[in-house]
Amino acid sequence: MFASHLVDVPVRHLAIGIGVLLLQLLGMAPSVTAQQPIRFEAETITEPSSGWQINRHTDHQWNLWSTDVDADRKWSGGIVLQSPVVKADRNSPEDGAPPLHSIVRDIAPGKYHIDIGGVGRPIGISRDGVTWVSVDSRSAHLGVVEIGSEGFELWLDDRFASKTNPGSCYYDYLEFTPLPDPNRKPKVDGWAKVRVTEKLSRSVTVLPTGGGQVYVGWRLLRSDSDQVAFNVYRQVDHGAPVRLNELPITQTTDYVDDSAIAGKQYGYCVATLIDGKETIRTKPANVIAGGPARNHITIPLDGPYSFRKCGIADLNGDGNYDFVIKQPGGNVDPYVNYWKPSPSTFKVEAYLADGSFLWRHDLGWSIEQGIWYSPMIVYDLDGDGKAEVCLKAGEGDPRDGDGRVGAGKEYLLILDGMTGKPKTRTDWIPRDAFSAYNYASRNQMCVAYLDGKTPFLIVQRGTYKRMHAQALELKDGKLHEAWKWNDAEEGGNYRGQGAHSMHAVDIDGDGRDEVFLGSSVLDDHGVGLWSTGFGHPDHHYVGDIDSSRPGLEVYYGMETRQTKNGCCLVDAANGEVIWGIDFPTRHVHSTGMCSDLDPDVPGWECYSSDTDEEKKSNKRWLFDVRGNVLRSDLDWATGRRAFYWDADPQRELRGRHGIEKYDGTRFPTKVTGNLVAFADILGDWREEFITSVDGELRIYTTTIPATDRRACLMQDPLYRMDVAAQAMGYTQTPMLSEGSGL
Repeated sequence: MFASHLVDVPVRHLAIGIGVLLLQLLGMAPSVTAQQPIRFEAETITEPSSGWQINRHTDHQWNLWSTDVDADRKWSGGIVLQSPVVKADRNSPEDGAPPLHSIVRDIAPGKYHIDIGGVGRPIGISRDGVTWVSVDSRSAHLGVVEIGSEGFELWLDDRFASKTNPGSCYYDYLEFTPLPDPNRKPKVDGWAKVRVTEKLSRSVTVLPTGGGQVYVGWRLLRSDSDQVAFNVYRQVDHGAPVRLNELPITQTTDYVDDSAIAGKQYGYCVATLIDGKETIRTKPANVIAGGPARNHITIPLDGPYSFRKCGIADLNGDGNYDFVIKQPGGNVDPYVNYWKPSPSTFKVEAYLADGSFLWRHDLGWSIEQGIWYSPMIVYDLDGDGKAEVCLKAGEGDPRDGDGRVGAGKEYLLILDGMTGKPKTRTDWIPRDAFSAYNYASRNQMCVAYLDGKTPFLIVQRGTYKRMHAQALELKDGKLHEAWKWNDAEEGGNYRGQGAHSMHAVDIDGDGRDEVFLGSSVLDDHGVGLWSTGFGHPDHHYVGDIDSSRPGLEVYYGMETRQTKNGCCLVDAANGEVIWGIDFPTRHVHSTGMCSDLDPDVPGWECYSSDTDEEKKSNKRWLFDVRGNVLRSDLDWATGRRAFYWDADPQRELRGRHGIEKYDGTRFPTKVTGNLVAFADILGDWREEFITSVDGELRIYTTTIPATDRRACLMQDPLYRMDVAAQAMGYTQTPMLSEGSGL
């Protein structure tokens, strides 16, 4: 078809395109379910041939260049189309070299990921020859394209200049990776007949607020009717309970007792009223009245150490949340410039809500002291009402001479939450497919209801390059594989799309959870659902960020260098970018922030910070849900923690001086220790946060009287899965699903 411009092209350069053509002529066209990419060299599918000269660089034509130094290594087949030098954006496609028109007819109909090869500096592309956009090496993936019997066409032009390094642009090849069959794996059907949920108590919480007052808070449950009401009772020194409220409490789930006498020990009970009749009365929660106001509860640890992670779950089935910590604090990062030998071993410890120490499990020298070496999840996987503790574990002492662990057996270990004794184990995803210690050492876990009823454990290895995942259910005391997945199944657009956290969310409304690995998402049955192809995000928040849109959204802050969309909002259902910044970012870093802070701005606000070469925050943005920059002057470094603290539906922030509102208003609460986790753990719907103080686990909780009542946030499935994932990876603010009421 284009014989006139193939005269001097080496035969080897045509092998792929001609091979595909021969297969099609013989009736052996590659199936669109096979994941082998099909590559077409640019010069074999492009016209007009008069648009270039061979091995000659000019100002008005492309150069079909094969004499570049190390051309065989740099360019597919040793040849590339090189444009004239582009010093500034051109006014029209006709300026500079003429537009090129690539036509691919010899390809089977189907859906493909399409990549433009060889792109470094910006190059203009158009799907219709009229509307042009600029792409470069970070955006040369065209996404998923459905190709019909007419084939595929693309126009390319040298009309855009690099803002940082002007020069020639390049066009090497088009590569088509067929999408695999989305139904190649069966839907998951777990052991549960109905959805497994936690059986929560009222969790009556009492704290002195100063001046003789006592604050009493308790949970509203999703199972409560709109008409449910409550009575509060007080007993003195274990005497007969006396009702404190004159009328049933219907507006909030808290009460301030302003008649308490300093020095007296009181027990407070909460009774539930249905149709005006009391049905259930809680056990008393005790407090000594008087003294200074107190906003935290302390659980003494079994030693003077700090801790790095905390799992929040019910270990004994009493409806209250208990705590599993991983100690000591600090972190070893596998990256070569940050790694250091572990000074000791990780210990996992369990404590009941009343402070009782249950057990300690030493992970030993097979696990280094970093969050990526052994993720932890604490959750009820078998539906008995008591949570298990899930860990990556090894055995023996497989350290090399430097102290790294790059060999030895690895397991997914399940411990009994009450005793710490092993219940079962299975092999962890092997290291074999990972090219380096840093990449192999990145491990994560989360819980997902893949069938809408059964909690499955999702195990992942790999973040920056290769990525492998596995889904398992705990049934009859054993772990059973539901599916396994790796990035090679889907093509290059899923490679290296991992994050430092995972989310399990039903994004398509079928009741089954999908799994967010980062910039890529797995459908509930373990096949790729979508990928942005942007690379590795340092933070990504999934939830009802923009309540004016149907469904859920994802806010991304991209660590991977981007020319645009380094901060962006994406439709959670399909991965389409709703908005993104249109300027470059270098390394958007750490946890960012996503919460509703400003009552005068619709939706939730999103915060990210770019960093300089020393990974120091140097550019900061607070966006609204439309992508407008609200502030660029905030001194929030790489992120702030946000949580519901006062009585309004906006979150407050952990600041340098304690707790503060977005407008700068400060609360008197003094906060001590490193923040480890945050969730709606106690009392009414406002959130608690856990800090690590040497020898203590501190739970900070509000005593500000509420103005309304809301169901316990932990009964929002999306929120609950986010809290479970805080026990591993980066700790991020838990998000809320559609219809949460906030």
